[in-house]
Amino acid sequence: MRKAYRLTLMIAVMIALYLGWTFYSRWSDNQAFKQRMEKLNTSQESTVSKSYGGGELKILGFYATPPAVRPGESAQLCYSVASAESVRIEPHVDNVWPSYSRCVPVTLSKETTYKLIAEDADGNTATAETTVEVIQD
Repeated sequence: MRKAYRLTLMIAVMIALYLGWTFYSRWSDNQAFKQRMEKLNTSQESTVSKSYGGGELKILGFYATPPAVRPGESAQLCYSVASAESVRIEPHVDNVWPSYSRCVPVTLSKETTYKLIAEDADGNTATAETTVEVIQD
């Protein structure tokens, strides 16, 4: 009876050690994985930040598509800004806000030059212009 108790106890201790090692090993691998992901995310955020102006107010793009329309037809004004607090288009266009990539529709009856004005939290401004031509038949 005593021999069976010792054998059972030894098997239980070996199982407990194996399970403890398995759980610790997985926990350790998970911690290392989290650290690698944090490092990767930090480097990607830095790359994205540099790509999109690095904290500096910039107009990355402002264009019309198509650049020419017939009277009464629509075009899209597309813009991209970095680090802007507010954005507006003159002459006034609705539904405009800071974005890395946004297009808004406009309907024209005559050639129009649009001006994009972006402003950051410090009051700095950046501007860009694009013209949409109206083709008369």
